[in-house]
Amino acid sequence: MNKEKEEVESEVLTVETPSESEETADDLETVETARRSEVSNRKIAVASILGALLIGVVGFAAWRFLLKSDEGKPVPAPRNVSVNDSLPGSKSFTGEQKITLTDEQLQAADLKIVTVGETFDAAAIRETTTGVVRANEYRETPVISQVGGVVKSINADLGQYIRKGQTVAIIASEELAQIQSKYLSMKADLDEAEKRYKRALNLSEISEESRNELDKQTANLKAAEAKLAEAKSDYVRSKKLVEIGAISRRQLEIVTTALKVAEANVSESKNRFERARELLKINPARRNEIDQFLTKMRNQQADIASVRERLLVLGLSNRRVNALNSPRQISSSLPIVSPISGTITERIANQNEVVSANGKLAEITDLSVVWVIGQVYEKDLGKLRLGSGASVTSDAYPGELIRGQISYIDPNLDEKTRTAQVRIEIQNPNQKLKIGQYVNVAYARVGGASEKTAPLVQKASVQSIGDQKIVFEATDDPKTFILRPVRLGPESDNSYPVKEGLFVGDKVVSEGSFLLRAEYLKTNSSEL
Repeated sequence: MNKEKEEVESEVLTVETPSESEETADDLETVETARRSEVSNRKIAVASILGALLIGVVGFAAWRFLLKSDEGKPVPAPRNVSVNDSLPGSKSFTGEQKITLTDEQLQAADLKIVTVGETFDAAAIRETTTGVVRANEYRETPVISQVGGVVKSINADLGQYIRKGQTVAIIASEELAQIQSKYLSMKADLDEAEKRYKRALNLSEISEESRNELDKQTANLKAAEAKLAEAKSDYVRSKKLVEIGAISRRQLEIVTTALKVAEANVSESKNRFERARELLKINPARRNEIDQFLTKMRNQQADIASVRERLLVLGLSNRRVNALNSPRQISSSLPIVSPISGTITERIANQNEVVSANGKLAEITDLSVVWVIGQVYEKDLGKLRLGSGASVTSDAYPGELIRGQISYIDPNLDEKTRTAQVRIEIQNPNQKLKIGQYVNVAYARVGGASEKTAPLVQKASVQSIGDQKIVFEATDDPKTFILRPVRLGPESDNSYPVKEGLFVGDKVVSEGSFLLRAEYLKTNSSEL
């Protein structure tokens, strides 16, 4: 019995031991899983936070970029909106309402199409004033005659556009003719000086050869004289030897012949020496003479270069100066050409007038960039700064806004008016703005939405149907027009800023828009 009990307990123990081990492993695995889950959750949380921050930064940068990209650009008014939502009881136009005229109706209506202009948004304007268009003084260039003379012709009418290099006037100048004559004379003198120098060089070469020949003949003469002296000595000695019978007469004859040959050689050498000496006397060129010729020639070259430069400064072309080789080519006529491309803004000289050297004939101004000078009161100067924007409008171009930039604020105040001049620099490529023209100037806030603009429509283009303001937009078909509901700002100078319904640059009907309204209401009378 006890034995069976022990076996049962043993079995129980055997079974319980593995069970406790498994529980321990499971607990460890659970703890590890929980730890890993916690770490993973932390990573996810950190990644989420970083992602949110990154999205926020990118979004902020994009918002700033879009905001900045709109600075100074026209802001189109919304078009496809219901502009009657804020007008209780008013009728709303749905869809695109079109009206088409017949050829007869179009001809009878005599419609005028205008472009929707542009204006600063009311919130953008700080100060407004009047101004006057002035020439950009940095782009004014005088036309000068470098020589005195008589104006033979002038092609410089006020307001005329002239290109760089184009002939403005022709001057008849005696001074110019005299300078050309002097140039020709100096050119001839230089040619003669160059010839003399070359001759001296040639003579120098000949003299050098003659000197070498004289040296050679001198050496030959000395050698011949030495041989003659030796032959004479041999002859005297041989003659004495013959007298005493030491040598034969035949030997004496040989010595005598040698003496005669030596005498003949000396005579020939003397003749050659004398000829070489005479040739050297005929070619007496010396180094100092060559140097003198060279110095004179270089001085003449410098003088003629100076006169040539003077002719070029006066206005003669390189080609004309190079071709000046004879008195027949001398001309007193000097063409005066334009130094820049621009508009004649001043003409001083007339035909047959006498002008002095460096006299001003006309003035040419580049009007592609002009100044607008406005007067700003002392109390408002603090609101402006260099580089800030400004806009210019003119009654001559209604609805057209021309942008500019403040380039100068006068530090001096007018004591009577307490105003200072403010200069706006404006691009004027088509020369719409004219010198002396009066314009309206609006000084705008700089940066952000404050420089945004709005469409501007003329009062004549606006009609009413019920309590709704509308305009008629032109299409590619000259007989078809689209009715556009618009929401307008306050009227100013017979124009309205458009809050909704149009874009800058749209084409709308001005004169005759009332006739289009009447034609539209013939088939839509229920909308009244």
